[in-house]
Amino acid sequence: MLLRFKSNYFTKFLFLLFYLSASFSWGQIALYNDGGLGVWQDGLIALEQFLKWKGIDFQEVDAAFINENHLTNQFEAICFPGGYAYYYKLAINDSGLAHIRELVRSGGGYLGICAGAYFASDSIIWEEDGLLDYPLDLFDGVAIGAIDTIAPWDNYTMTVLNLNPNNPINQFEPAFETMLYYGGPYFVGHAGVSFDTVGTWQSYHDLPGAINFTYGQGRVLLLGPHAEIEEDDDRDSTNFAQELDDQGSDWPFLWSAIDWLLGQPITYPNPSALVEPSQKMNNENQELLSIFPNPFNSTVNVKLLRPALQAKLSITVFTITGQKILTLQNLNQTTLRLNFEDQPSGIYFVQVSTPQVKQIFRIIQVK
Repeated sequence: MLLRFKSNYFTKFLFLLFYLSASFSWGQIALYNDGGLGVWQDGLIALEQFLKWKGIDFQEVDAAFINENHLTNQFEAICFPGGYAYYYKLAINDSGLAHIRELVRSGGGYLGICAGAYFASDSIIWEEDGLLDYPLDLFDGVAIGAIDTIAPWDNYTMTVLNLNPNNPINQFEPAFETMLYYGGPYFVGHAGVSFDTVGTWQSYHDLPGAINFTYGQGRVLLLGPHAEIEEDDDRDSTNFAQELDDQGSDWPFLWSAIDWLLGQPITYPNPSALVEPSQKMNNENQELLSIFPNPFNSTVNVKLLRPALQAKLSITVFTITGQKILTLQNLNQTTLRLNFEDQPSGIYFVQVSTPQVKQIFRIIQVK
């Protein structure tokens, strides 16, 4: 009798394990794709390439899937990429909205990029259309755009997002990042609403351009800029904005942001993954420096790759919080050794400038 009880219990236990493994797909992000009706396909493709680079599983879902299925037991987060928020509003019905809120409230995440950030807000102001109500209501506030002083819609440009050093997402980041602006909002919370600012638009009164907050037991991250786009690199598999220079990849920022979204310890890419964009170099925009070893222990070597420009070069070293710790000008040698013995371990940025070109390199000291 006792053996039969144990056997039946074990059989039920195995069935339960099988059911759970079939029902839960941990680590998976649902990516909204309506086939191009509203979703900006370049942004979607770039985001998919980023997630592959980070090793995050994802699955594309459309409005019918969201409207008809509970998401909680299938995904850890859902992402609405850039595009046209009005079409998201038309496609997602009351059941779909409830499924999204249920996912986040029960411990999941919501990532909204540009249009996805507008869609998540209680209301939006879009250009001359006035105040428009939006029903998802994850963010109890207003998303306002486009910001014409950065770039009138439907133009795009690079702009600076000043990063909040007190936000855990930015713990490995410098004081600012240069990112793509393409119609994104700034955020204003309703009276009494609290949220954390990830970054502010430097060119627009330092108003919040990226925010995060909790919703129930889950997390919401709303990004005005397009950190998924690698403007001068092919690894995002798109040609959009290839003519622009973002002065370094935004993917490490997005890496840490996704960790926060999934409720994981916030990390940074391994040094081997921190590859600067493979720019389409012309004679004026070739790499100016070679830095080795990287990571380094206490000293790092800097070799000038274009000696003819050395008198015009300026080299500045910043800490991860943007503090300037070294500036070199009027160089008279082509190989330098920088000493970091008095500096703590961590990430630093070496900026080299000429009157025409500015390049930024990440270096990592490991003691």
